[in-house]
Amino acid sequence: MNQTFSSPRVVCRPALARDHADVTEFCKGIWDGDDYVPEVWMEWFNDPDGLLAVAEYKGHAIGCSKISLLSKGQWWLEGFRVDPQHQGLKVGSHIHNYVVDWWLEHGDGTLRLMTDAGNLAVHHVSTRAGFIKTHEVCAYRATPIAEPTDNFSPVTDTPEAATFALESESIKTTDGLIDFGWRICKPDEQAIENHSNGKADFVHTFHWWKNKQGMFGARENIEEDRRTLIISVVACTLKDMPALLRDVRRLAAQEKFDSVFQIAFDLPQIISQLEAADFEKRWKRSNAFVFEREHPGRA
Repeated sequence: MNQTFSSPRVVCRPALARDHADVTEFCKGIWDGDDYVPEVWMEWFNDPDGLLAVAEYKGHAIGCSKISLLSKGQWWLEGFRVDPQHQGLKVGSHIHNYVVDWWLEHGDGTLRLMTDAGNLAVHHVSTRAGFIKTHEVCAYRATPIAEPTDNFSPVTDTPEAATFALESESIKTTDGLIDFGWRICKPDEQAIENHSNGKADFVHTFHWWKNKQGMFGARENIEEDRRTLIISVVACTLKDMPALLRDVRRLAAQEKFDSVFQIAFDLPQIISQLEAADFEKRWKRSNAFVFEREHPGRA
């Protein structure tokens, strides 16, 4: 009897619990061993609204990708990883096309992703899958100001806050988008609610500024015992942005933060306000690119 043997091939599928070990192992060679994906893997695995997928080769996961639902009609593609030891198998294209096909069948609205300006491989697979580059973002940092401020009060009405944010001049300038912790989306009611109650990876707090002349949202990050206040929403007129941001720096000092950080859209109207508030560019080498694709059948 003649026997035939087929060559091993890359197979994409929904993740299994056992894939965590493989992903943890190959992520040791990514971002100098400081990749966050292994830490959030089980949370992503248990997400009922999105998809966590892997690319399998010879019985082991060698790539992964995650689609997350941020709010109705807003989807985010993240955690795109390929084992550095398995280059040349077009793993990135396989897993990227697999998750995008899932979104086309199950999703709606807009699917976005963010990647480094120099990551040409991701640019290529994204454009081939129908994505277009829409924005550039960059990181800015400032030190807290050791001065008092009493210009903030907590947001208690999420619908009111979302309406204010989406109608503000600062957010209209960025096409209605902000960064919610490495996730670009519109700060609509559901997105703000999800990011304030722990349904998202990062919990944010939201504050009115000067009796609702402005609003900001932020989260805490701790690395090596240093506390950073990471700004997400800055909603106000453009002329008020420097004053609001300087007050955020004062609030950061009161709350014992070591620094203030924001992923900002690289637009002259926005960057000039950050610089006026004495924020300095953090990423010296390159920006990050935002890509998006609109669902062809379900807007």
